Amino acid sequence: MAVEQVEVDGSLGEGGGQILRTAVAFSVIRQVPVRVVKIRAGREAPGLKRQHVSALSVLASIFGGTLEGASEGSATVRFDPGRQQVEVHSLDMGTAASISLVLQAVIPAVALGGSKLKLSLAGGTDVPWSPTFDYFRSVVIGGYRAIGIEAEVQVHRRGYYPKGGGAVTAEVSGSRPPLPLDMTERKAITGATLASRCGMLPRAVAERQAEAASDRLSRSGIALDACEVTEERSSSPGTSVTISSVGEGCFVGADALGARGKPAERVGLEAAERFILAAESGACMDVNVADMLIPLLSLAPRPSRVRVPAVTPHLESGLRLAELFTSCTWSVENGRRGAVVSVFPRG
Repeated sequence: MAVEQVEVDGSLGEGGGQILRTAVAFSVIRQVPVRVVKIRAGREAPGLKRQHVSALSVLASIFGGTLEGASEGSATVRFDPGRQQVEVHSLDMGTAASISLVLQAVIPAVALGGSKLKLSLAGGTDVPWSPTFDYFRSVVIGGYRAIGIEAEVQVHRRGYYPKGGGAVTAEVSGSRPPLPLDMTERKAITGATLASRCGMLPRAVAERQAEAASDRLSRSGIALDACEVTEERSSSPGTSVTISSVGEGCFVGADALGARGKPAERVGLEAAERFILAAESGACMDVNVADMLIPLLSLAPRPSRVRVPAVTPHLESGLRLAELFTSCTWSVENGRRGAVVSVFPRG
């Protein structure tokens, strides 16, 4: 019997925007209407923010669906997806709303729905409470490819808080169902890639960030396989550092953002410390990419097992949503080296 509508409590678990993004992605993939209530209910400013509205608008435009309640501040949204209507789309979010978080909803929905898309987005590329674009391009896209999602993303202009103005293009190919994963062991991380960026600031700022990060990594036995230091076009001043190790069953990354009055060395050190923590955990995925990727494994044809540093509220919420949409089951084995999450698709 077909499911008429899935009801999602937006205050589930950590109660953030990722619940909404995951819910609408599953709605498109499964072609099931979804109603999300109590959106971001526990947050200081509850309801939809610009990036949530943008993700919903993009998906509704692409799939020709019915969208109700998609305005900033709204606590309830209903989305009834249709079949794909367009393969080329563009959207200017008009603020520093996170491009990475919009793509987190759009790419799996399009690819695992068996569709294709060329998308242009304007907004924030390196902004608070969101992965940097370099993290998304290296770690998240790398993780997507591991489960069979083919996507390419490019940045043409950086968008920092508060003006945004970043420009990104993405190209997504259809690929379903996702491939299962068996990732419980990996080699020690001894090498990493570093990207240090700055916009509307002297290149020396990005160089100081990179040097501080490199020195800290070196003291932990991690050498740089590659290092990019760039001064880039942007509409407002900003900086970021991203460190990653991707491949051979490993999707681990960390990032940090600059801010007014924050020394460049501190930015580099923050990114390095976060990366070292994830690297030394023995996990095959860091917590951020695990939050985005593991719920999608409920759509694979066979069970998956992945070692993560810990099961975050984001990940637990995502797995509960996967249950609602797919009737999968899942389990967590906690141990000295983090946790192994197993996902068992229905049937």
